[in-house]
Amino acid sequence: MKGTIFAVALNHRSQLDAWQEAFQQSPYKAPPKTAVWFIKPRNTVIGCGEPISLSTG
Repeated sequence: MKGTIFAVALNHRSQLDAWQEAFQQSPYKAPPKTAVWFIKPRNTVIGCGEPISLSTG
């Protein structure tokens, strides 16, 4: 998993507060009770100022 970024979402109160309305709807019905982890695979990460390449098709 070289180049993959692992991170925790909703680790600031402001983020959790911003999502409160969505958390009350399906499929969640309530805010998360534990940490929410996510990854950014290597192919989704670029450096500052680098162009974003899009494949055709």
